[in-house]
Amino acid sequence: MKRTAWAEVDLDRVRHNIACAQEKVGGNVRICGVFKADAYGHGADKLSRILYAEGLIAMAAVGKLSEMESMFAANPDNGMEVLLLGALETAEMERSVSEGKIPVGRAVFSVYNMQQFAAYEEAAERLGKKIRVHIRTDIWKSGMGLDFSEFRSREDEIFGAEHLDVCGLYCHLYSSYSDDRERIQSELGCFDDFVHSIDSEHRKRLTVHIMNSALVFGFPSYGYDMVRVGTAMYGLDSGDGGLLRPAMRICATVFDTRSVEWNAPLSYKPPEGEECGHTRRRIARIMMGFCDCPLLLTQKDIRVWIKGRVFPLADDVCMDNLCIDITGADDIEVGDTAVLLGEEGVTVEEILARNGIDMIHGEWLSISMARLNKVYIGENA
Repeated sequence: MKRTAWAEVDLDRVRHNIACAQEKVGGNVRICGVFKADAYGHGADKLSRILYAEGLIAMAAVGKLSEMESMFAANPDNGMEVLLLGALETAEMERSVSEGKIPVGRAVFSVYNMQQFAAYEEAAERLGKKIRVHIRTDIWKSGMGLDFSEFRSREDEIFGAEHLDVCGLYCHLYSSYSDDRERIQSELGCFDDFVHSIDSEHRKRLTVHIMNSALVFGFPSYGYDMVRVGTAMYGLDSGDGGLLRPAMRICATVFDTRSVEWNAPLSYKPPEGEECGHTRRRIARIMMGFCDCPLLLTQKDIRVWIKGRVFPLADDVCMDNLCIDITGADDIEVGDTAVLLGEEGVTVEEILARNGIDMIHGEWLSISMARLNKVYIGENA
């Protein structure tokens, strides 16, 4: 079925990417799929359901309570555990549990400090339920979690809590996004020493995880019990050496083509500058604008892939449509598919580099794909 504009998610490519990560870390290490920001725009609820049913992920991770509630509502009976990576106010946790939006046995909350730990213990007692938590630790004392020395000094208190099930421990290396392999190795070594210092009976209770996508392919020996696979799952560059495949294409159908005078107005304002050697030019229009992909379609250098070639825009992006300069390409017709993301010349990494955007590719991709319908292709779509 032809559509006006859509985000196309290739499930087979997601499966391939997870398989690459699993092979790298070994079969005994579990995969936690990261579905923050609606799975970086790929559709968290449906994608997590498919991947968990196929046994490709052991757990899902999200960033906000609303994401956790939505995932449980979409997957009420499948048994999938969901880890909330973000910090959560005690009152919000208590409300969500008491209202039945969170199944306690499947929900896992992050604890960032001992004040939060104590508040969760009191709330769990009031609720009359055992609340499951993972302790967030940090290499740096200025980090968001417990530093290693504080964990060690309060280890008996942490594991002696009556109303909290301390079932996991994790860390996030900010250095993993850098090229400083020596520093990364040093920090991984510090975490490894810390993990081995934990009392053996306490260690048995824990799912330990430190590796994100940026570490899976470079330092696979630190997989511990589980790795968090986010950007790699969606095929974004994770130092994988070209193994991963981008899972999303942002597409639109060409609904009009025509030849126009070079200086004919195409949007809100007449063209500026000189003719550049053309008296006429050929244009194609698609019904997609900056309301659909605001971060993508507000860049200075926007290009569109059609039939294996990449074309510039003919004019400014409008709210709901854009005009492409296809001069010299007489074979492009109404009904052809135009791709703004997901083909050679319009990958996430190429777009970031071309526009000088200093952002992590996963953050950039996740910003607002919500207006576009998601279309899933591949097996069991």
